[in-house]
Amino acid sequence: MAVIRDRAPLGARTRCDPDFPPHSRFPGLVRSGLDLLIVTYVAALGVLAMTGGIDLGIVTLHEAAKPLFVLLVVVPIRIALGGGSWLRHLMQRPIAYGLSSWRLASARIPPAVADSLFAVVTVVIATVSAAFLASIVLEPARPPGFTLPFSNAHFIGIFAAWDSGWYWDIAMRGYYFRPDAQSSIAFFPLYPMLMHAAAAPFGGGAKATWIAGIVVGLSAYLLALVAVHRFTERIFGSREVARRTVLYLAVFPWSLFMARVYAESVFLLASVLAVSRAYDGRWRQAGVWGALATLARPNGILIACPLVLLAIRDRPRPGEFARRCIVLAPIPAALAGYSAYVYSLTGDPLGWMSAQAHWGYSIAHPPWRHFVGLISGLLEHGPYRFFFTSDIVAYEMLHAVPALLFLTLTPLIVQRLGLAMGAYVLASLLVPLSGSTLEGLGRYASVLFPAFMLVGSMTSQRMHEAILIVSLAFQTLLACLFVTWHPIY
Repeated sequence: MAVIRDRAPLGARTRCDPDFPPHSRFPGLVRSGLDLLIVTYVAALGVLAMTGGIDLGIVTLHEAAKPLFVLLVVVPIRIALGGGSWLRHLMQRPIAYGLSSWRLASARIPPAVADSLFAVVTVVIATVSAAFLASIVLEPARPPGFTLPFSNAHFIGIFAAWDSGWYWDIAMRGYYFRPDAQSSIAFFPLYPMLMHAAAAPFGGGAKATWIAGIVVGLSAYLLALVAVHRFTERIFGSREVARRTVLYLAVFPWSLFMARVYAESVFLLASVLAVSRAYDGRWRQAGVWGALATLARPNGILIACPLVLLAIRDRPRPGEFARRCIVLAPIPAALAGYSAYVYSLTGDPLGWMSAQAHWGYSIAHPPWRHFVGLISGLLEHGPYRFFFTSDIVAYEMLHAVPALLFLTLTPLIVQRLGLAMGAYVLASLLVPLSGSTLEGLGRYASVLFPAFMLVGSMTSQRMHEAILIVSLAFQTLLACLFVTWHPIY
């Protein structure tokens, strides 16, 4: 005879049923108490942040450790309990209003600004956080070359090392020349002039000038990415290509200097606008931005190369070509103007170039000799032992690899973007490769936006993911080396 078992009515729920509502198992009083505890400790952290601590006799609050620990424990428990919440109902309307306002504001932000802002903020936060920790836990490789006038030097020091001190000194005191030592005339004037101008409304003191250098650099960085985004979208007709381009540029390892007290972001902004205006046939604007690019870096005059090639691209009549040359004349005039100023200090119009000899740097060497030396060393010692043959081999490889990669991409740049873009990349690499050392080559590659436009036009998802992961990892490494005064400059 079959055994008849008691069955629950069809559709009934039991307490062992996983679908049984959580709030039926736990009293609402417990949930409300946890909500009240969360609000209390969040408020305590807010008071601590604003006042630095309070002492009311019965209630004292001087440290954030206890509130943070309680919240780390209580918040996950409260989420796991689920159920209704007076706190949720209280916050529902302001949260919904905030989300609605954010959606409306986001819809009004131009795509170029939104994509560029995301790239800058994400990468800068990641690398600055890692560099800050590195500045705390790692010993500097050498004594800092200057003293920052801040009590929180560990944080501000993330943005300033090596050549940053020269730019600050020019912005504060102007140029000087010493025939027997390093001189500030080796550094071109646009960026320190902007630093000086930005600091002037705030008194122009040492702190204001350092902060101005950071603000000018970050602002130019964001504006440069917006300009690259819009130019790329115009060339390829695709926002996705433009978005990938600015993202690749932002995560490129040597792009860390875009967010430092260096001239890279200012030069990138001026050079992109010069080329994009030439593409649009706005030759007068192209000449002005080209002149500013020339004043930003010693090799800034190379911006004339793509502009001249663009000026003859459509085979203009002699009169039109002459007009274009006239409006592009500010580019050589800018270099001549700075050279004239240097002449007044040194008696040598190219003193800004000869001054670099005091850093052990010279040019006019065969541009392939660095690659020949590195390849010979790899073959002689092997890939592993080669890195222990010298203290600077690893740093030379960090410069050489992106330079070699960009040289390899040059024919594709000519094919996809035209001769002017390819010639600009090639000239901008060959000139520093003809120098006596590889130092600085990574920085010079970071502003070659045509290379990033080309890579951004490639659609392989796997390659996209690999580029982001590898590039951000190496940029984080370089940021940590930079802040600890290893030879990353």
